[in-house]
Amino acid sequence: MSNEFSNMQMAQLWLLSPLAIIGAGLLLSQIVGIALHTKGVPKLYGAVVAGLILGVSGLGVIDAPLLSQFQELFNAAAALVLFEVGRKMDLEWLWKSRRQGVSLCVASLLRGSGSVICLVIFGLGWGDAIFIGAILIAVNPIIYASMVSDSDASGIATNAGANMVGVSNVLALLALAVALAWIKSHASGAVAGFGMELARQGEKLALGVVIALLCYGLYALATRACKAQASMRPGMLLAALLMDLGLCSVSSASALLSLLLMGLLLRNVEKRDNVFQAQIKTGQDIGYALLFMMSAALVEVQQLMTFSFLLLALVIFSIRILATRAAFMPSAAWSEQKKNAMAVSLCSLVSFGSLVVDNSMTGYPGLSETAAQTMTALLGLNVLLAPGLTWWGLKMAGETHEEDAHG
Repeated sequence: MSNEFSNMQMAQLWLLSPLAIIGAGLLLSQIVGIALHTKGVPKLYGAVVAGLILGVSGLGVIDAPLLSQFQELFNAAAALVLFEVGRKMDLEWLWKSRRQGVSLCVASLLRGSGSVICLVIFGLGWGDAIFIGAILIAVNPIIYASMVSDSDASGIATNAGANMVGVSNVLALLALAVALAWIKSHASGAVAGFGMELARQGEKLALGVVIALLCYGLYALATRACKAQASMRPGMLLAALLMDLGLCSVSSASALLSLLLMGLLLRNVEKRDNVFQAQIKTGQDIGYALLFMMSAALVEVQQLMTFSFLLLALVIFSIRILATRAAFMPSAAWSEQKKNAMAVSLCSLVSFGSLVVDNSMTGYPGLSETAAQTMTALLGLNVLLAPGLTWWGLKMAGETHEEDAHG
């Protein structure tokens, strides 16, 4: 009897430990992900399965209040992901291949514009539609980077896609700053006009740039002062990234822009040999699984059961893919097959919390109920559909080498 009581106490302690629950979810995502990978399915779906089982649509042990206790942990994981996005941006390539660089920018803007028109036709107000449209400009860096890693993809289409991830996130952040300024200035009880709110958003972006320059400068100075070899610098880089994230957090600066800029500086300014990719790859892979499990845990599957919202989400996904493909038409650098592949592989979308690298469990500021339900349906479909489409698009481009890796 005492043994049974002791076992019950241990079970209760397990269920009462938020850290143990997150750890169990991460372990489950890894086990399922590895099993799926042996069957040719992307490992990221392990995080999807774990999140759906343990999240609000399943057992309910992982929910928004629990995840909010680990926001700093999720922000740290996001820091590694966003740094890698910036590190993949090749400014020299974007400048030299101007038509391709312009097409990536046009594709990003067309995705947002097409989504806004679709949302207005569906019945959303212009303010709500523009806010959501700004978010829909961006490609999800977790999904794209994870699928590239899973399939060991490399080539001209993969490189262009990696650059578009960075470009689209920056453009989305700028558009979102304007949309937020408009929403806040027109909210009930607003004390500041649009111009003042826009200036505040601009200050956050500018401060994010300053913090990135400061932290990168400290990193460069420290590594040169102690003559750190390439194999010893990743730890110092991680320290600089955490400093950047912490300073952005306490100052309300744009962490996304700041962390992207850190990666951009390392790729385009740092001339020394480095081994950062090999050293931080494991941490990034864990970060992908952790962040995506969090997203899947918050998916309300019942929201996708509403036909009108599911249809709208499917239409918007299609519009974003078609808009991306249309923007690539003038470029002669990619074959038709690679253009089609890139349009599909760049289909994923991000959440508001991912763009501001903030507490993503607090909802969307100032949105109507219909707009919030629309965004919820989009994010739910994104978790279920986007990893597979991205993986398929990379395969279509003919630049994956996972068969070689497993041969």
